[in-house]
Amino acid sequence: MKKHEAKTPKAAGPKTINRRSFLGLAGISAVALSTAGVLTACGNGAGKAQVTSSLGLADSVAKVVPSYVPMDLVTPEIASVDGSAPGFTSIPATLVKSVTEVPGKGGSYKAMTPAWWTVPPALANNGYYQSVNEALGATIDFQVNDGNSYGDKIQTVLASPKDVPDWVVIPSWNLPPRFSQAVTTIFEDLSPYLAGDLVKKYPNLANIPTAAWKFSAFADGLYGLPYPSNLITDALFYRKDIFTELGLEAPKSADEYLAIAKELTDPAKKRWGSEDAWNGAQIMFGVVPKWKLVDGALVNKVETDEYRAALEWIAKLFASGAVHPDAVAGNLQQAKSRFESGASLMATDGVGSWHESLGRMLPTNPKYDMAPMDYFAADGGEPTLYRGSPASIFSFVKKNSDKAKIEEILALANYMAAPFGTEEYQLINYGVEGVHYTRDSQNIPQATDKGRAEVTSTYAFLVNSAVVNSKVQYPGFVKAASEWEARQAPFVKEGEFFGLQIEEPSKFGSLGKPFEDLAMDIARGRKKLSDLDAEIAKWKKNGGDELREFYTGFLSA
Repeated sequence: MKKHEAKTPKAAGPKTINRRSFLGLAGISAVALSTAGVLTACGNGAGKAQVTSSLGLADSVAKVVPSYVPMDLVTPEIASVDGSAPGFTSIPATLVKSVTEVPGKGGSYKAMTPAWWTVPPALANNGYYQSVNEALGATIDFQVNDGNSYGDKIQTVLASPKDVPDWVVIPSWNLPPRFSQAVTTIFEDLSPYLAGDLVKKYPNLANIPTAAWKFSAFADGLYGLPYPSNLITDALFYRKDIFTELGLEAPKSADEYLAIAKELTDPAKKRWGSEDAWNGAQIMFGVVPKWKLVDGALVNKVETDEYRAALEWIAKLFASGAVHPDAVAGNLQQAKSRFESGASLMATDGVGSWHESLGRMLPTNPKYDMAPMDYFAADGGEPTLYRGSPASIFSFVKKNSDKAKIEEILALANYMAAPFGTEEYQLINYGVEGVHYTRDSQNIPQATDKGRAEVTSTYAFLVNSAVVNSKVQYPGFVKAASEWEARQAPFVKEGEFFGLQIEEPSKFGSLGKPFEDLAMDIARGRKKLSDLDAEIAKWKKNGGDELREFYTGFLSA
């Protein structure tokens, strides 16, 4: 096999917390999240969809969605291809202004957000908050909560509407049961301010892609301000540095993956070819995220030939002995550490983990080279990639009879949604130059100690600009990542019900759990592939067919 030739990052410097870094830090994988949410409505998985009406859903959403008016303030070095993120390989020496006047009118608001890192100092002791609030012309006082228990916190807060803060961030995977009821009684429908061309009053909000706005529509209204997601959120990664040393290149089919995984495995050297690749198997075999329309009828993912084939393949991988023993034992939390140490050499992860891993590893291992494989179908042909949710986080504005306050909050949101290359983006992401960061010889912001302590994703969680790749800290990364996504983008398609919030009846909440357990058991040889048939029959009897009928009602939407 020939060695790969793509250039890769060779060095690293200090870094600040990027507003998209939480995805990599938390190890959030869209494939894993969709798998958890496919058959469940009220569990802890992401992808929980929420809506109340089953007739004319698309039409009702279209009425509340803002117009899309793209901005062209800064030209990317790497253009978007079929929706891939444009790439900026450098930060402009001169930043532009996208908001010409102070947006706030002196209002004061409490905002609740999660954090998957050390909670920053509160407003009174946080110069970053104070500086941003000064630029906003309003005061936002953040209540920052542990992201790992944020779902429980959200449910507690929403249970007491009078205690709900003015502005609340809710990740898609933390949307609580029966949220479509709560959202209409607790939060403001923003469609009277943003629907259609009304959004043109807020140019940065109008620059947010339509799909992200559609996914922010709940219960026939526009309730959410979105944090847009990448077009492609998952990748099959491999240790390119070690592959190169061994004279190997990345696999291009499911059979090659198996063969290379076995070739790499050497227990005497404490090295195994792969982590648990169940999510990757589903990508290879083109498994739909939820439902597939076959001859006019809905088929659940677990009923498809692709799902069965993916199960058969993952069982072969485990049986080969090429999966790290800790992964076989079910310890998936340490998968990143095993991959980064070279104990396992192929793994599936969220795309955000790539940049985060470079930040952890390059300072001590300059040769470290984590790279995503180009996607392939199981047989080596062209892949079928299903797009994940178009937004990963939402924020909601508490009901307020004062129209002026709603308009002020939206003006603040317009500032926060400023795109890359603007003064507003720079302040929101890095703080104040000379205080929270300095610029290196390549004009790249490098965090100071004060910046590392104070600057984090708080304002950015309230609303976010269209996705771009501007992670210029590591030479070559933007080019490699942007070109990789551009190569995959033509194979991306939207599954049934893409971008629509559909709230399943709570009685279906645990319907999918047996399949999660069955997949683990089949992979590890504790059960057989034939056990899938019995589980599907049980699923149909226990509500699967009823759930199918429920979703069929949306096909006319």
